[in-house]
Amino acid sequence: MKIAVIGAGGWGTTIAELLGKNRFEVSLWVHSKKTFNAIKTYKENLFYLGGVKIQYTKNVTLNLRDAVYGSDLIISALPSQKLREIISLIKPIGHEIVVNLAKGIEIGTFKRMSEIIHELWNTPYEQIATLSGPNFSYEIARQMPAATVIGCISEKTSREIQDIFMNDRFRVYYTTDITGVELGGSLKNVYAIAAGISDGLQFGDSSKASLIIRSISELVKFGEILGGRKETFVGLSGMGDLVATSFSKRSRNRWAGEEIGKGKTIEEIFKLTPQVLEGIYTTKAAFELKEKLNLEMPILTSLYNIMYNKMDPKIELIKLMQRPGKSED
Repeated sequence: MKIAVIGAGGWGTTIAELLGKNRFEVSLWVHSKKTFNAIKTYKENLFYLGGVKIQYTKNVTLNLRDAVYGSDLIISALPSQKLREIISLIKPIGHEIVVNLAKGIEIGTFKRMSEIIHELWNTPYEQIATLSGPNFSYEIARQMPAATVIGCISEKTSREIQDIFMNDRFRVYYTTDITGVELGGSLKNVYAIAAGISDGLQFGDSSKASLIIRSISELVKFGEILGGRKETFVGLSGMGDLVATSFSKRSRNRWAGEEIGKGKTIEEIFKLTPQVLEGIYTTKAAFELKEKLNLEMPILTSLYNIMYNKMDPKIELIKLMQRPGKSED
């Protein structure tokens, strides 16, 4: 089987290596010539996965068509807001299975990544899947055990992908609820920023735990309205990923929230890292969608106000704490 991985960030590089180690023929498409040269020269993705030697990915290329042509499985490791732009440049043959790794909602259209792939490539939904879970590239690239979930409406396709990805250090589950997998993975980044803001404000464990639990409640209600299943949101791609992302020092979104809590704007934060901060973009998309649907989502609203309306995080906290009393349902 020939596999193409589109996108050589930390996660794309990690997945290319994982599948190469699983004895598949893997091509990795690199957008940046600087990253390409680093991989070719040092056998290491210095900018996104430093300290990990690239041993199993045999074909690294700057040519997108060469990477994709003849592949049986295409894996998109592109940022959510860049997916449409990049995949519109090519047109697969049509028989390929496509796996999305991005965790985001497209601003403006409110589309999930599988919907964009279906729209642009006309790939049947039965051949599109999304992989999501509490998976940090730093850890998985270093062979630390982890679990993830594959979402696809076709159980047959899910099982095929499960067999391709799974090994003794990477356990893969599957579900037919791709909507829940994509929404859980996307929205958890938003609420992980809230956890980071709590850290930045130097609030305690009680504050952070309360915020995370109420965030889960908000995420589940929103996700169910959008068509996902509750059991998916309290699984690996929702609650599992939110817990990991909210507490890990390796989490980019938690870090971004911490910097916001310390007083930085999102514009200042973008200048501090080359890494993609999906949660900042998804906050905008999710807020605009909840406004369109006329939903009450106080934590999401506060986050949007902090990030996009430049509101003081402490003032937004007071607003949340002073809301009228209600049941925990």
